[in-house]
Amino acid sequence: MTKHHAPWRITVTLSLASLCFNTAAQTQPLQIGNREQLFLDDYMIARTGNISRRINSARKHPEPVIAPDKVWERNMTVVFGTVLFDAEEKTYKAWYYAGGHVGYAVSTDGLTWEKPELDVVTYDGRKTNLVVERGRFGDFFELFGVLKDPTDPDPARRYKMAFVTLDREFDGTYRHQFHRGERRALGTAVSPDGIHWSMEREVASTDVCDISRFYQDPQTGKYILFGRTKITPDRDDGTWKVAGWGRAVHYLESPDFRNWSAGELVLAADNTDPSGAEVYSLSAFPYEGVTIGLVQMFYALPDELNLDVQLGISRDGRHFQRVSPRTPFIAEGPVGAWDRYNISVGCLPPVAVGDELWFYYSGRTCRHSPYAGPDNGPKIGQIGLAKITRGRFVSLEASFDGGTLLTKSFIVDGDVLYLNADAQYGQILVSLQSPDGSEIATRTLSGKDGVNIHANFRERTLSELRGKPAQLLFTLRNAQLYGFCLK
Repeated sequence: MTKHHAPWRITVTLSLASLCFNTAAQTQPLQIGNREQLFLDDYMIARTGNISRRINSARKHPEPVIAPDKVWERNMTVVFGTVLFDAEEKTYKAWYYAGGHVGYAVSTDGLTWEKPELDVVTYDGRKTNLVVERGRFGDFFELFGVLKDPTDPDPARRYKMAFVTLDREFDGTYRHQFHRGERRALGTAVSPDGIHWSMEREVASTDVCDISRFYQDPQTGKYILFGRTKITPDRDDGTWKVAGWGRAVHYLESPDFRNWSAGELVLAADNTDPSGAEVYSLSAFPYEGVTIGLVQMFYALPDELNLDVQLGISRDGRHFQRVSPRTPFIAEGPVGAWDRYNISVGCLPPVAVGDELWFYYSGRTCRHSPYAGPDNGPKIGQIGLAKITRGRFVSLEASFDGGTLLTKSFIVDGDVLYLNADAQYGQILVSLQSPDGSEIATRTLSGKDGVNIHANFRERTLSELRGKPAQLLFTLRNAQLYGFCLK
């Protein structure tokens, strides 16, 4: 039986979530522009009453979409890598862990995948879908991910790959050397087409030692990497103490994908986590003015060794807090499932398909090593798909007894109020107020479920308040509120 100590954690967190989220005094109205305001943290919340925050776990596609069916994949296809939609070529592309190598697959719909026969790497004289072969690409050991960068003026660098390099016979020392006798480092490669790769820097940084994820910031153009570090007894800053490896996350950035900043510790397990918990990896992406993270949690006790994925949020793109309650966003599968254990995600962002966000993830039938107990399966890894409706990572909700949410005051910068909400079988009363609490206008919504519910007021238009501060009071009855925006 999987333990995780989860029932205790969930009960305590939910009991706190039903109270006021934020009671700090506000000095200035917030500038929210036209971005959707989500409720992954308390940034927009002045106070609540009888409201709970729920993590809305992603809906899983019933079957894996990429399975190991080639001998060189060694029963292990894992999204240590990237799945993206190439808008220029109108093709879904995947770079993934294929038995240690880098496999490549393509799709027209994101569900049915083909593994093209390429002449980059051959196996017993046959073409394969491999684009990088472990053991024949410097000290390449394991893929982090791939991104397409159409802004790079050099066509040979349009695709960029990050990975861990491993030298098992290294006889020197270096910063953050967690594996004595080895050199583990961030390596980078570039490609004109995502298929033919050349090494750019085999040792770009030694401030990461294992699983890392990265993306390109669309605003600054910088490359942001969240990499594996460790907090071990001789390198403990006092924020994390438990037996084990102490996996945690370093932040690195680069203006050119060649030169990287020094690693900064930005996320680790804390005192509210169960014994043995570690942050295994962090994959992040910008979304509506914040950075959302998928936090891979590892429960490193000998009779567990499980991994699931929780949510995190950052307001500065660097330091993250995990979203409460800390229930899984992508959980391990139930008995009988192909993703029974060992959930992982690759580099993000998710793929936007209509009003859905698609997250490609991996599951396995085996636990993380070195589990030696009886509840373990064969070493098979596959890639699946999990979806959410746009913006619906978490919801603030109340049952029929009703609950209230008052936002902090903000500058009105739009003419129309839109809600991302579900009141199909309930009701949401929206009150537009001045910062002193006096009511300006109201609107009642019922029988509606949508990501863009028009919620304007009859008494007074928002355009009359442009540039002025206001706040919203939501009263929920058997309803869920995911977010709101002004446009």
